[in-house]
Amino acid sequence: MATTPDPGTALTPPDPQRFGLASFLELLPGRDPLPGQSPAAFPAFEAGLLRALAPVTPYEAVIAENLIAIEWDLMQHRRMRDRVLARQVEHKITEAVVEACHARHEAHLDQVWDAWIEAGKSEEDFHEAPFDRPGALSEATELAARAVSRDAGTVAAAEAEIAALGLDMVALMAEFWQAGEVATRFHDRKIVELEPRRREVKRDLDALQAARPIEAVAEVS
Repeated sequence: MATTPDPGTALTPPDPQRFGLASFLELLPGRDPLPGQSPAAFPAFEAGLLRALAPVTPYEAVIAENLIAIEWDLMQHRRMRDRVLARQVEHKITEAVVEACHARHEAHLDQVWDAWIEAGKSEEDFHEAPFDRPGALSEATELAARAVSRDAGTVAAAEAEIAALGLDMVALMAEFWQAGEVATRFHDRKIVELEPRRREVKRDLDALQAARPIEAVAEVS
């Protein structure tokens, strides 16, 4: 059970100004954003967790920063894993849309051909319009983008169009999870490796703070 330190023996927290610092948090290294990460994302993430973890001493700040790095890596591996799955689904949607566009093109050609022949025109003079593959790909990209929109109504409408193409989104996701693509398995393994480390570092920080011989206000920038 925690006890109140004796005023005659209680320690005071180290003063960062004695070391030419405004805060001991200045000792922590910065983190450069990687491609696909917003430059402002990690500082905001770090500041939020530092407020929750409430480190007081330089060593507590280092342990807290280690825990924050693990939490950040966990989040990034989940994002990358989910993006792999999303790209696989986008590929299937693209294939289905292009196939549907090609089928419509062929059906239209048949109608034009029948009308041409019925009009008594020469077969040799008939010119077949080429399939607009770039247009079909553009249509597919637009549908795939709507399928991952943050707007629920947009997603519902997109999924209805996808279902009309003969694709079952739930079955597709189950198929991809079962297939276990190499990239997906890699991120899943990293998540499994990082989660025990997160718990260990959090236990270390909790133990360090529980044994703290000082009463102080946490340093949070």
